[in-house]
Amino acid sequence: MKKTALFWVFLLQSYLFNAQSTAEYTVYYHFISTSDTISNTFFRPQEFMLYQVGQESRFIMDVDYYNDSVGAIFKKDHPQPTFNSQEDGQRYLNLFTSTVKTKSGPLNYKISKNFETGLFISVYPFSLPTQYLEEPMPSEWEILPEQDTILGFPCGKASTHYGGRHYFAWFTLAVPINDGPYVFQGLPGLILKVTDDKGWYNFMATNIITEKTNRYWNPEFMNKFSQKIDRKTFVNKMLKQKNDPHQFREYWIFRKRTDSNSKSVMQNGLTCCWSNTNVQICQFADVLIITSI
Repeated sequence: MKKTALFWVFLLQSYLFNAQSTAEYTVYYHFISTSDTISNTFFRPQEFMLYQVGQESRFIMDVDYYNDSVGAIFKKDHPQPTFNSQEDGQRYLNLFTSTVKTKSGPLNYKISKNFETGLFISVYPFSLPTQYLEEPMPSEWEILPEQDTILGFPCGKASTHYGGRHYFAWFTLAVPINDGPYVFQGLPGLILKVTDDKGWYNFMATNIITEKTNRYWNPEFMNKFSQKIDRKTFVNKMLKQKNDPHQFREYWIFRKRTDSNSKSVMQNGLTCCWSNTNVQICQFADVLIITSI
């Protein structure tokens, strides 16, 4: 069974291969969500990180952050050559797999919040080119009287509605950061915990770094081929993927693979693809995508 770990999108002309920026803060979260509401079973826990550079924060899996970082280092040390043949692509693929040690993890939420525009971007990861939802960040909260202590911080409680669900959030004034997990922000302190009223989606902070730190940062969260989709389309796609996580992969239509040997294809605007049993490299116009499968 193949498990996709991530996409690395490299713009061949303009990508900043060794991009590092100063993050104002970094917060790590533990996320658990339901896999079956009838049997009340849950997916295995996932670890996410939240960090802000300038007027933008990103909420991504820590596995994705690691893989993006080592992928960028590889691209800096091994600039992508011009692929004139299938053999060229295969050599580059072999170099990547022998050099880079990636980590495995499910593709899931990948969020960018722009505090200047008040908009967020949520990525649908199972498509080529990448598709995404862009909407205003939810900011209407009702402050509730309950209090709690999380990670040693005194927390207040608030509630909001988003995406058809009722959410509760616990925030602390002791950490004056206007941010939180997933799409949530807009409270007078860092959001440490979020759960919906059914207990199906749960975010809990596990570590907070308030000092400025150097972080890998690609300024282009979306490449120029990314496609914006509406909420209905986005939700339908995410539901289909959740209901059939191993079989539903839109991006498989961009390649033809009959065995474990590499193949070169020309379809759906894709220039070429090379793959082995672990990694696939595809070139979409001037975008190079490396996928761990």
